[in-house]
Amino acid sequence: MATADTGAATLPPGYEEVPHTIERHRARRRAIARNLTAAAAIPSLTADMQFDLTQLLAVRAAWDSGPKPSVLAFVAKASVASLDDHPDLNATYGEREFIRWSTVNLGVAVDAPGGLVVPVIRDAHTLTVSQIAEAVRDLASRARAKELALSDLEAGTFTLSNPGAVAPSLRAEALLNPPQVALLGLPGMRRVPVVVDDGEGERIEARSVLAPSLTFDHRALDGGTVLRYLDSVREKVEGWRAADYLAAP
Repeated sequence: MATADTGAATLPPGYEEVPHTIERHRARRRAIARNLTAAAAIPSLTADMQFDLTQLLAVRAAWDSGPKPSVLAFVAKASVASLDDHPDLNATYGEREFIRWSTVNLGVAVDAPGGLVVPVIRDAHTLTVSQIAEAVRDLASRARAKELALSDLEAGTFTLSNPGAVAPSLRAEALLNPPQVALLGLPGMRRVPVVVDDGEGERIEARSVLAPSLTFDHRALDGGTVLRYLDSVREKVEGWRAADYLAAP
């Protein structure tokens, strides 16, 4: 439990007489601060794209292969699968080399007591959507119970941030998770008017959409590479059938 006290602290100039309490930083908050400071030093950009979730939600509604996965799990499966054709996003940039990882260790950001943590799903590219969903539930549960081991937080190669699970955010831009070169942020799902062309003319329909934001290390990646990756994820989200989500190498 955090401790509040009135012990000595380095106060901003002019605030010496302002009543205050002090909460000493936890080790986790100090680690988060160090990581964010390192991330802020990386020249990064963010690209957005809108996904129509009509097909994904239809697949989910008709799901009959065990417990129904979350929308996050479906998007995670499509995102991981797209890294196979766009391996530069599953990588680490070094001053003298560019390392492409041969496995996808998927970090999933969790809003846990005491601060944000990013536990890792090992070899996520080998998993079905159901297995990804179970892994997310397990890691999130253990994160909130403060039962994660250090090994659960190590060696991530690509990260998903999901602020839409906390509140219906419109945008999900985030700082990178070094030494990774890409992070996909998922905002809240929204209902919006969409122009639909079914071959018989255009019409406007209310559709459920997701507008993910992909933050990337511009030293390692250019915008074209990132947009092609996002478009690959979009094609899967908008076109995959149930069998595609259950496929695994």
